[in-house]
Amino acid sequence: MRTQRIRRILATGVVAAATGSVLLAVPAQAQEGGPETPAATLPTTPVAPRMTQGLDSAPRAGTPADAARAHLKAHETTYRVPVSELTTVRTTRSGAQSSVRFQQRRGGVPVFGAEYAVQTEAADGGEQVVSATGTLYPELTVSTTPEVSEAAARQRMFTLDPDLSGVEGGGTESHGLTVLPGSGGGRLAWHFTVSGAKADGSPVRQEVFVDAHVGGIALSYDNIDAAAVSPAHGTGVKVDGAEERIEIDKEADGSYTLVDSSRAMFAKAGGQIRTYDANRKSYLDVANGPVTEDVKVVSSPTDRFSGTATTSGAVDAHLNAGKVYEYFKHEVGRDGIDGKGGTIHSVVNVAQGGKDYANAFWDGTKMVYGHMAGVPLSVGLDVVGHEMTHGVTEHSAGLVYLNQSGALNEAISDYFGNAMETADKGVAMSDPTSGLIGEYLCNGTKPLAECALRDMNDGRVAGEDYLPASLDIDNGGVHLNSTIVSGALWDMRKSLDPALADKIVYRAAQNYLTPLSGFSDMRNAVTLAAKSLKVSRADREAIADAFDAHGIVEGWERRSGTQDGMTLARDVLPAYEVYSGVDEQAAQISGDVYAIGHGDPIAWNASSADFGITVGRFGKGHGHGWHGGSRHELAEKNAYLLDPSLDEDRIVFTRITPDSVGVYTARDQGKGPIRKLVDGPGDEMEPVTDDGRLAYIDKQGGESDVMLRERDGSTVNLTPAPGTTAARLTMKQGTVAWRDGDNDHMNVYDIATGAAQRVRIQSYIFGEVTDVQLTEDRVFWRETTSFLFRSDAFWSAPLGDLSQKKRIAGPSQTYGGQFSVNDTYFAYSTYDPSGALGAWTGKIGKVNVAPVADVVNGTPAYSRVSCSSGMQLSPQLGDGQRTVWLDTSAASTDVVTRESFAGTCA
Repeated sequence: MRTQRIRRILATGVVAAATGSVLLAVPAQAQEGGPETPAATLPTTPVAPRMTQGLDSAPRAGTPADAARAHLKAHETTYRVPVSELTTVRTTRSGAQSSVRFQQRRGGVPVFGAEYAVQTEAADGGEQVVSATGTLYPELTVSTTPEVSEAAARQRMFTLDPDLSGVEGGGTESHGLTVLPGSGGGRLAWHFTVSGAKADGSPVRQEVFVDAHVGGIALSYDNIDAAAVSPAHGTGVKVDGAEERIEIDKEADGSYTLVDSSRAMFAKAGGQIRTYDANRKSYLDVANGPVTEDVKVVSSPTDRFSGTATTSGAVDAHLNAGKVYEYFKHEVGRDGIDGKGGTIHSVVNVAQGGKDYANAFWDGTKMVYGHMAGVPLSVGLDVVGHEMTHGVTEHSAGLVYLNQSGALNEAISDYFGNAMETADKGVAMSDPTSGLIGEYLCNGTKPLAECALRDMNDGRVAGEDYLPASLDIDNGGVHLNSTIVSGALWDMRKSLDPALADKIVYRAAQNYLTPLSGFSDMRNAVTLAAKSLKVSRADREAIADAFDAHGIVEGWERRSGTQDGMTLARDVLPAYEVYSGVDEQAAQISGDVYAIGHGDPIAWNASSADFGITVGRFGKGHGHGWHGGSRHELAEKNAYLLDPSLDEDRIVFTRITPDSVGVYTARDQGKGPIRKLVDGPGDEMEPVTDDGRLAYIDKQGGESDVMLRERDGSTVNLTPAPGTTAARLTMKQGTVAWRDGDNDHMNVYDIATGAAQRVRIQSYIFGEVTDVQLTEDRVFWRETTSFLFRSDAFWSAPLGDLSQKKRIAGPSQTYGGQFSVNDTYFAYSTYDPSGALGAWTGKIGKVNVAPVADVVNGTPAYSRVSCSSGMQLSPQLGDGQRTVWLDTSAASTDVVTRESFAGTCA
């Protein structure tokens, strides 16, 4: 599957290509005895307590940092991490209260997401430690001496991930070593940021962690979130036609610019509000990094800004950025995005392929705005506030843009964006429209509720509505799940004085949340922040009621929905979430044997191997395999095993080690010892086996060739022409198929006759072949187009004549194009985009199935494979009606199977 990793964005369109679901496991929480806090036992899992209170009975001498460090040292048996492994990051002060943030290190190497915040209060000439929050990992044993060099890791990264090798127009930034916490003592990794654009036009700011002991990709996710002046006043004409006073600068040549040097941050740090017009440049050319010289500040010969300054969205962006700055400055006491009075940059009027770019995002340095249906997204104060708040969060809590922490990131941005807009427009908190996000982006052409992107008043509840999505689905559901938390925060704002609620949420993010905080941590953070602000008991009870109403209570993650199949494996991380080149199905099947490739990047599943393969047999009950024994786990120390393929005798797979990437096997369908098939001189991957034959991709010298190894060991190159870039390899019953060229040609090779056929896809612009599958007599492939929005088309042709290709009937809407086909049935995972991001329609990720003959003939009547309540993703058909899929009903990603279809669901 060609993964489409989600950026840090506000707006909408189409959810990216979908796969399974993963929950970042929330470490057990211990609350030490204190006022209104019952004592609890320490966690048995290898993590420090997520929150403590009342451990110190007296103040400690010195600065807040001194007191915090002394506290941690005195209670090392509680926190279980030596204070010598904690580096002070910063101290923030608010009156008599302080928050000291520490970063955990192992052998001097930072631990991913492991931060702890200790809160103190001045008392009796010293500092009283009142609480501590965060995530620490005590049982890290991994060696911090790399076996794979940084240069080798960088090269391997691009070899293993086809998506990364196709990124253009950006660069790769190295961040050195980091430790990924997880089972087995953690993993050492080289951290890179790859930025730029994919061939289909989508932007990239990919955080990639390459195992420094193995050389495989351990984790990968997208993170796309002064001269002398003369201040002056001018007039700005907004998109809605209203005129407002605008703060501008007068330049030496007498012209005026959308540069605001009038704010307090300029006198303090030289900070300005600067607004640029990209003049329809591709957003890919302006995203990631400082504003380039070819993108100019908006200017005017007079102090009136209208015309293109209006239609581009520049006037609205400039005015709204000033409003957001003032809101943070006066309501919560923050001086700009970075808290230090740094310059605020906005770039408007970006495009995509010459058309409107219907989105807005924070890229780590600035806000970037496009147009939606001709309306600049910068017209929405909630949109501008949302994006600027992403910057504030990046500089404070540092919430990782994945899973629950990413949903918190989105929720905080929605909360503050709407808080600013309701205040600016005088909307009452009791107004049903108060919780709408982006409701003014239609410029009056639609009712507010229809225009809105999300609604914090949607009433979603954690235990019932949380969608444990995978990294490939909205970065783990960062938008899909955000309204659960933002709804609780918004209900709190309705019950409290709004200004007080804003202070509480800001202090929670600034002083208590840490990078891997989850929903329950948010409740703790808000509760502690409220107590530190000395709010009344009645207000604290209102806060508790708001979180209770949205199901954010202790143990909510363990609540689950209904599921009507047999669970083969619980809480897995499918390997294709990290490796875009591996097969996208939930499992590989041969007869009654299945193989599941899975991984363990950040302790999501403490019982699984680091990218290993589970092999089992259907029909023996959960957790059991053949001969009455347990399921077999193929795993090796200091190696990643992934991308399995099965035939009647053996399993083959890709094996990654520090020295090589090769194809290995275990006979007796996985029960035999692991042995080498081919390993070198290039990198061999994407293996498929059928009836004793092996096909694989050989990467070397800048080429990716299809190699066929016969039963006697003889090997032939099926793509001997220079410059081949083959991928998406499959083989069945004497036929090999793959895609090549600029990803826009599909190939079929008949092993018996040596006949080769090649056909180009129909979607010539921004299109590519993203999956190829075979039946006994036909080939099926998916063509994906990514012009403005992603769309999928499915084609089929008889193996004997590809010129007889035809677009198959349905599916009309698919989740990431996921499909599977056997000789009898065609199955796919549905996608219903009728709801905006964050609005769960209940129709995303349901596996539908119809007979192949009907699909090809244009008369399919689709029915349901399963009626489970969660998402059903990455289907794989076996013999007959046997189906395996990834199911999220149990608030985790489970591999589930049925041997017959459900048919219809009530």
